[in-house]
Amino acid sequence: MDALLFVPVRADDSGGAPAVVRTARTGAGQERVGLAFTGEERLHAALGPTQRWIRLSRPALLALLRPLGIEDVRTDPLYVGPHMPQMPELPESTALDLRAAGPVLAGARRHAQWLPDEVW
Repeated sequence: MDALLFVPVRADDSGGAPAVVRTARTGAGQERVGLAFTGEERLHAALGPTQRWIRLSRPALLALLRPLGIEDVRTDPLYVGPHMPQMPELPESTALDLRAAGPVLAGARRHAQWLPDEVW
């Protein structure tokens, strides 16, 4: 039996289903993917403490997403949120003193930018 995952959902405003599975895009204009987390704390770290969820197996989640043309589920993404603008390019001769900007926060490296999908 497949392990149950924590799958983010939102309330369905149309009065149909009680909850709708959230999807995301891996970048602006990129493919839609399903989202799943191996723990509630991971889901809340990526989506915030008020995010609702349901428990589904990966095959069950894929069965819900395939009619929408979504074939991929990303498990435990580190961040799902609005697009964050890139830092402007600096000339090579520009030196930066990071200590002057204040403390540097250390944490998990974020490898991908995720965009919430507005078409759920």
